[in-house]
Amino acid sequence: MLLVGLAVLAAFEVLPLHAQPSTDSKPGKWTAVAPMPTARGGFGLAVANGKIYAIGGTDGENQLNTVEEYNPQTDRWIEKTPMPTARSGFAIATYMGKIYVIGGTVGKGYVGNNEMYDPLTNTWQTKASMPTPRADLCANVVNDRIYLIGGKKYSSVSPFYTETAINEVYNPVNDTWGTATPLPTGVQGYASTVLNGKIYIMGGSRLSSGSEGTIVTDANQVYNPQTGNWSIGAKMSSTVSYGAAAATEGFMVPKRIYCTGGFSWELTGQTQVYFPENNTWAPADPMPTPRIYLGFAIVNDVLYAIGGYDGSKWVGTNEKYIPIGYGTVPPYIQITSPENKTYTEVSLGFSVNRAVEWVGYSLDNQANVTVKKETKLPEISQGQHSLIIYANDSLGNMGASNTVFFSIDRTGPKIEIILPQNKTYDSNVIQLVFTLDENITALSYSLDGRPNVEIVGNVTLPAISNGNHRLTVYASDLLGNTASTDVYFNITPFPIVAVAAALSIVTILLAAGYIFLKHRKSEKKNQMLKQQRLSQS
Repeated sequence: MLLVGLAVLAAFEVLPLHAQPSTDSKPGKWTAVAPMPTARGGFGLAVANGKIYAIGGTDGENQLNTVEEYNPQTDRWIEKTPMPTARSGFAIATYMGKIYVIGGTVGKGYVGNNEMYDPLTNTWQTKASMPTPRADLCANVVNDRIYLIGGKKYSSVSPFYTETAINEVYNPVNDTWGTATPLPTGVQGYASTVLNGKIYIMGGSRLSSGSEGTIVTDANQVYNPQTGNWSIGAKMSSTVSYGAAAATEGFMVPKRIYCTGGFSWELTGQTQVYFPENNTWAPADPMPTPRIYLGFAIVNDVLYAIGGYDGSKWVGTNEKYIPIGYGTVPPYIQITSPENKTYTEVSLGFSVNRAVEWVGYSLDNQANVTVKKETKLPEISQGQHSLIIYANDSLGNMGASNTVFFSIDRTGPKIEIILPQNKTYDSNVIQLVFTLDENITALSYSLDGRPNVEIVGNVTLPAISNGNHRLTVYASDLLGNTASTDVYFNITPFPIVAVAAALSIVTILLAAGYIFLKHRKSEKKNQMLKQQRLSQS
């Protein structure tokens, strides 16, 4: 019966991009490498910047604040600044290159202490404590949050502790705590890791309400932080408690979860592999040294099982495991530029998750063009295009990026001037009316070559002088392409004064003619009267 246990979290990362360690052992085999200087168990194991950090724990006599750094490249250990609070059975996680050590056992009590280690400066800082003091739990990072799930907490009745289902969430950005959906079945001393954005809580133990004492489980409880929901995955191949787990990231081998060591009615070196694509478990080569309270870390998809208790003593044993299929996964290429949008010119940007021998791109399914780094692409024709980047590693694995679709547009907006038209106007006030075929960032007009006047749309142009004129409208689109359109028109007001003068002259002439005719008619009449008088006398 397992009465008391110390949990350990195997936090992990991968080496920086383009870093690839040499391996001197065959896939599917365990190899002994440099042991941890301080033999211990119940410690925390975390990875930062490609190095493994073993922190705290117990040597059976004392709880420790020891910090030792392991470099898988050189197979060497060095001592670092001790942790402020000596403790064991805590949770540990790496976020943004910094290591957070949370909770654990101090003496015979549980704490919520939260201390952050910066490997670059080799210094410690105290952060906001976990609300619920507890131990024998794990920490997992998903989407900028650290999840502290389950474990054991203080109880007022014998044996004075009990498992818990609590799920508390730490925000390392603003140093605050919150809560999330509790674990369906509370456990302590479980193994845990993250795969594809989900947290796996595997195995563990809980106290029996009867005479059974401690119950070791084979449960696989899966939490999705995105939805806040729990689900139940396939049960483990066998029950296990106080083992350790880590997940390969798919860089050098397919994504899998590896659980090793622990207690399964006896100390075990069994290694179980979980396949997420079909929710199944399968055995892998057993770890050479059966043990519990160990740490499990992964660097560039190579696994390291370190320390623990072998049934008779605390050990510093360090055994490396290269999973079957190592080196068969193609490089992963991500295109950072171009994106699925429109450009006037294009720069090629990309990242590859490990060292490669060759990189090239194919534009519009044409022959590959070799590139060595991010570069500006030669001038590409107007219109729609597609781009794929390929990379080949030293093992002959060829990887391909996703296809990016983008467009090239070097043409300015189409401007259609509706008013004024190419004709003569009799008004000195002109309406400028036009249309555009796309969104613009700048708009202006110029009359007769004068400085541009900024406008936001159709506008009235007042007080235009008589004569011939040229009006130019300018527009710039969202990409900075500029276009302009001209229209020519004339201003000639209607000749009102001249018409009035002509009408006056006509009136005068008509009047003069009327007076002249009337005078002639009067003279004729007088002559006739005069002749009549002469004839009568």
